[in-house]
Amino acid sequence: MSALTLTNSTSYIAQYVIHRGGLALARLPGLAPGATLSVPEADTFEITASTILEDNTYTSAPIAVSGATRFLAQVKQQRSQQTYEFEVVTTLSSIANQMQFEKTSLGPVTFHITHQGVPVQDVVVPNSFEQVTLEISDVYSVYAVINGITTDSVTTSNPNATVTAVSEATDMEFGYFTLVIS
Repeated sequence: MSALTLTNSTSYIAQYVIHRGGLALARLPGLAPGATLSVPEADTFEITASTILEDNTYTSAPIAVSGATRFLAQVKQQRSQQTYEFEVVTTLSSIANQMQFEKTSLGPVTFHITHQGVPVQDVVVPNSFEQVTLEISDVYSVYAVINGITTDSVTTSNPNATVTAVSEATDMEFGYFTLVIS
């Protein structure tokens, strides 16, 4: 299994955010100075969707997914019970390496993406039959927030790369931080 390794060589706590294409893989709590953390590749995510209909909030059952998937959220009427049922139907994505989100209901639908119960990203679809997509390419993008400063993002296609947060040491750049990939 692949795993990115994160290292903090600054004097401050570093909070890392990792994306694979447009999909957020992790938003990690602070990594202490001098610490190292290995983040395994997320194989499966859980998706739930929610919407509001007639002042009631509807939430779908969780769906475990991995890879390119199309999600269609829809409100269906249940005549026999005189109520509505909110469901998400999944099919293969029409484009490889892409998650596709759609809805048919009137109100906006928020798709909640979690990994092992931890929220990582929300995708909002505001209009019916409008598709919102997330690329899930093999390019990883990482940035960190260190002492209140957000670093530039670095990218790699190596799923086993090491990303190290370093402090700039020159007088001209005191207090600046950089991420280095090795």
